[in-house]
Amino acid sequence: MGKLDKLAKAAAEYYEVPFRKLKSPCREAAYTKPRHTCQWVASDAGYKKSDIARYWGLDRTAVYYGVKVVSERVKSSKYEKAELKGFLRFLRVHL
Repeated sequence: MGKLDKLAKAAAEYYEVPFRKLKSPCREAAYTKPRHTCQWVASDAGYKKSDIARYWGLDRTAVYYGVKVVSERVKSSKYEKAELKGFLRFLRVHL
């Protein structure tokens, strides 16, 4: 799970949230958005939803939901699409 941990730590840095809160079950938008984004990135990279869920302490249906949320945001908002691209660029430099 080392790469998923690096991904989550990079998201905490990029979105300027504490890593501990990001990994917690807190459902505030400030933490769910980067958490869902991490799930989307991991899924896009080929990780199994069950492995992603295990890392985040969730069931895999929660990961399916997170991935779906990010996909829909990116489709419907240029801002969200640009933000995701910015995060992906950040990952290339920091991972």
